[in-house]
Amino acid sequence: MMNAEKTKILLISASGKTGGGPSHIFLLKDVLKEEYDFYLAMPKTYSKNKNFYSKKYLEITERKLHPIDILRLILFSRKNSIDIIHAHGKGAGLIARIIKIFLNKPLIYTFHGIHTNCMNRINKYLYIIYENITGWLDEEKIFVSLSEKIQATNLKIFIGKNNRIISNSTKKMHRINLDAKKNNFKIGIKNQKKNIISICRLVDQKNIFEIFKIAKKLKIYNFIVLGDGYLFDKAKIFIKSCNIHNVYLFGNQKDVFKYLYESDLFLSTSLYEGHPISILEAMSIGLPIVASKVTGNIDTVKDNYSGFFYKLGDINEACNCIERIMKNDDIKLKISNNAFFTHRKLFTMSKMKNSYSLLYKKYKRN
Repeated sequence: MMNAEKTKILLISASGKTGGGPSHIFLLKDVLKEEYDFYLAMPKTYSKNKNFYSKKYLEITERKLHPIDILRLILFSRKNSIDIIHAHGKGAGLIARIIKIFLNKPLIYTFHGIHTNCMNRINKYLYIIYENITGWLDEEKIFVSLSEKIQATNLKIFIGKNNRIISNSTKKMHRINLDAKKNNFKIGIKNQKKNIISICRLVDQKNIFEIFKIAKKLKIYNFIVLGDGYLFDKAKIFIKSCNIHNVYLFGNQKDVFKYLYESDLFLSTSLYEGHPISILEAMSIGLPIVASKVTGNIDTVKDNYSGFFYKLGDINEACNCIERIMKNDDIKLKISNNAFFTHRKLFTMSKMKNSYSLLYKKYKRN
């Protein structure tokens, strides 16, 4: 007896940068590869990624809408008999909605953050109008956090009846030993100060200059920033002009855990999030969290339990939160334990796998 052919799913992302969207796509593909046949359409992140050397991959332009990409995606989908389109993020959503008109296949759209906080008033209204005009093309809308769904509702974005919340997840990792002596030489730092780490794209959303202002007040710690983006050069200029010597911009790193395990605390200064992969990665090893009290972060960290929140823009409060953890071993251990076990309870791959498996079954071919 022959096995039934797997349902074919096209995953689309307009972002090729290391970060939440692409990481989520690769993880989703890996955990469900036995049940579904996945195809990828996205920019290349880094050349050694095996996903980009396959007949099931189509390279598209980074964060731009090109007619040639639309045509290539339509042909790619027809050639491979795609059954379901799953778009990740705003740019991918636009692309997917256009090709759906030609393919007439079920479209699932995951928001991965609603970016109106970084838009001026005109662009904000145009975006809301766009979502309300084109949103009916989606068979299902996925929010990665409750606060993201609340934000969409408050903005009066059309979400329809078919919507659900599926939290992001990351792999289980072994627990960090916060008492163990760190070796900063392993990560290219020539002193042995304690390390505070942030992992983010260097873009407006991540509010990176707040990290540098915090670092200037807390000179006794190293501040490690992993990630790249259009603000990288401005960040270097700002750090130099402010005479800040304890910030290390290491750019994109394939192995972020190499740096996480040499750190003592994770810092997020974002203006908003969908459901932050980087915080989940930090929690997966039990790293204490200090984060801005914003959409996405508030669904991930519990204040005074798995981390501390500070009010966005309040540098003094952020510094106080950091010092509460760094200068009190009992608090640090409590926060670490709670972060680690919260991840194991709420944000495991098995939970995400089961949720997406049920979703795809709803739209699989008969």
